[in-house]
Amino acid sequence: MPGMIPAPQIFEDWLRKQHGFQSARVTGIALADGGASNITCRVNLTGCTRPAVALRLQRERGIFEPYDVLREARVLRCLAGSPVPVPAVLGEEPDAAVLGGPFIILEWVDAPHMGEAGAEADYGAYTAAVVAIHSLDWRALGLGFLGEPASPAAGVLAEVETIAHRMRGFGCEDDPLLVRALGLLRTKAPTDGRLALCQGDINVFNYLFRARRVVAVVDWEQARISDPRSDVGHLVALGNLKGAPFGPASEANFVRAYEAASGRELPSMEYFRARWLFELGVIYHGWRTFNGSDPWYSWADLTRLLEASLASLR
Repeated sequence: MPGMIPAPQIFEDWLRKQHGFQSARVTGIALADGGASNITCRVNLTGCTRPAVALRLQRERGIFEPYDVLREARVLRCLAGSPVPVPAVLGEEPDAAVLGGPFIILEWVDAPHMGEAGAEADYGAYTAAVVAIHSLDWRALGLGFLGEPASPAAGVLAEVETIAHRMRGFGCEDDPLLVRALGLLRTKAPTDGRLALCQGDINVFNYLFRARRVVAVVDWEQARISDPRSDVGHLVALGNLKGAPFGPASEANFVRAYEAASGRELPSMEYFRARWLFELGVIYHGWRTFNGSDPWYSWADLTRLLEASLASLR
């Protein structure tokens, strides 16, 4: 299972067979983050026009399984030239034998994410970038391969079933709270939504800033066609887990900012907060399975918030 930094010489041998990198030399490979998405490394280079590239190596198992970096590369290629800035795809390799898993090579965008950008970041620009993603004509961009649900509710329920499938692999399929949450989410999916391209992970760490502008949106492995309120609910749930007071989801700061930027009201946000707290509950068990430690949030906090969120659905 891929999980370690690949040997520089093996990667260099592969890279030198790619257009534009025939004389490239790898001077170092380092993990770019410690997240749970596909393994991302910065590869430093000499002998070519790029001082560095990003290597995305597919995980075999993890909290967002199943993983598919080639699908992610296809999403990025479709988004190239759209109003949403994304890293360029420079190469891809489907053969797991090369590095232990399929991988893709992306442009290295030398800019900090919103969590580290300080004065370089801008909350309004971040919100506008999320709205821009949800406003794209995904059919015209060729993103129909992601699959068009029969309805917005069907898209949301497909997300819920993906999470439910992970429960079995993470050993939490019998957890009483998660089982109850799953039942409620299956029966109460809103039917008043719309379909849009959803990034699937609008965490601020995936938005890179320079001079108060979003210069790249990264991590598209969970991209899908679904109800955009699902993306927004992610930020509401994370905010509560990070200490934001638990109140009506419609009053969350990001919900209000999104509504102002998009000119669209976001009803039924209680459901989408519950959907994400449910997923974060499943992720908690997956994290312990794959890392042998707790994630950054506690089970006690997650339980308290999920209980309160489910109560708001009745």
